[in-house]
Amino acid sequence: MHIIIIFLDGIGLGDDDPKVNPFAAINAPILHQLAGGKRWLKNTPRTETERAIFIPTDAQFGIEGRPQSATGQAAILTGRNVPAEIGEHYGPKPTPQIRDILAENNLFKAIVDNGGQAALINPFPPPFFKGINSGKRLPSSIQDAVLKAGISLLTEQDYFKGEAVSPDWTGEGWTHYLGYSDAPTYTPEESGALLAKLALKRELTFFSTWITDEIGHRGPFERGVEFMQLFDGVMAGLLETWNDDDGLIIITSDHGNMEVQGNRRHTQNQVPTVVIGNARHQFAENFSSLIDITPKTLQALGINHNHHT
Repeated sequence: MHIIIIFLDGIGLGDDDPKVNPFAAINAPILHQLAGGKRWLKNTPRTETERAIFIPTDAQFGIEGRPQSATGQAAILTGRNVPAEIGEHYGPKPTPQIRDILAENNLFKAIVDNGGQAALINPFPPPFFKGINSGKRLPSSIQDAVLKAGISLLTEQDYFKGEAVSPDWTGEGWTHYLGYSDAPTYTPEESGALLAKLALKRELTFFSTWITDEIGHRGPFERGVEFMQLFDGVMAGLLETWNDDDGLIIITSDHGNMEVQGNRRHTQNQVPTVVIGNARHQFAENFSSLIDITPKTLQALGINHNHHT
């Protein structure tokens, strides 16, 4: 069983308003197909299609305030109500208390401890490692969970070898912003096909992008539309290459943000979770909040999940 988790930071289910919500404006046939021909909006119900189940998902966990990245990601990766445990939604980077929770057990660690393999499939450039090693930069909850499991983060060498997928999917960030003139670039469809291929090497392949959250905070609206349409192409390539017998593809997020442009703050909206693959029914059963992701993923892999109360 192979599982791909595609984590899009900061996408929620917002209003059907094409002036503020990119999801109300995008031309994204594949994404809409995954929700039964509907847009990913607040009023889109839980929907089952031929290959997928679309589930509006609680990111609030009964705690007041706007959900934040550190606690949201930690809840996704531990199956624990992290905001309740620390008394608030917190972010962007995890506190020592959140790091302790991630160290106790997390999705990556549980897989490794069971003899399996897992990876955060995005590569990081040298300045990132320099920042982490000097202590000037704190890892996110996702990065921290990977490191706590004893898994190395991927480097630009992995990217050049075709063993990693860029957070912008196409790799243009490596050429435009990081100055690697010879870095590989991909069409969205090629990038999706590459992710499908790489996922067959291990039990869990976790893709994470912060770009959606950055667009939520900074805009512009057009970039939100453009990025989600690009992701539609990625999903076209991924779904064409992926065999539904091989495992599950899960798309999810930690909190809303990008669906309200011009606000710059996180929202309290539900987030979308999409589960694709022949084992999707068991995964989706009683699934309602982000806290369900880790136990359901481990269940799909046949691994016992240690519940912490």
